[in-house]
Amino acid sequence: MNSRKNQLSVQEALLKAQRLCSAEEKCRSDVRKKLFDWGISSGDTEKIISKLIEEKFIDERRYARSFTRDKLKLNKWGKLRISFELNQKKLPKNVILEAVSLIDENEYLELLKKETQKKLRSIPDKDPMVKKAKLHRFASSKGFENDIIFKVLDEVISANGYSETELLKEE
Repeated sequence: MNSRKNQLSVQEALLKAQRLCSAEEKCRSDVRKKLFDWGISSGDTEKIISKLIEEKFIDERRYARSFTRDKLKLNKWGKLRISFELNQKKLPKNVILEAVSLIDENEYLELLKKETQKKLRSIPDKDPMVKKAKLHRFASSKGFENDIIFKVLDEVISANGYSETELLKEE
């Protein structure tokens, strides 16, 4: 079988990549991976990516803002997790910092509060310290920062009938 028959030309790959980028935001590394999967050479890949950037099909600032908004609202991720994932996609640090800095602090705190309250209801353990430790692990795994986790956990725990003295007495 001739493997060239299924090979895309550079022009076909460009058109296919334009359609891909039109359907949803993509960053360079996402497109680079797709082009590799399609069998496009690295030299042609870089030409295609340059053309996509020039024509505004790829805009990493726009991508980072969209990714941040989606992961915050849909996945309920914290800033650390979002930053980590954007870094994995090889976005520049300044683009990542800019996107994450656009998160509204009040919404962010409310999200963490709502998620920890929901999680608290699912923890059967009666020991308040165990509950607090499990909530902390949960929030950490979602990528929230420790200082914000502690601030929110104190509110959530006290709002659910546990006083700080009860928590300290259990230690």
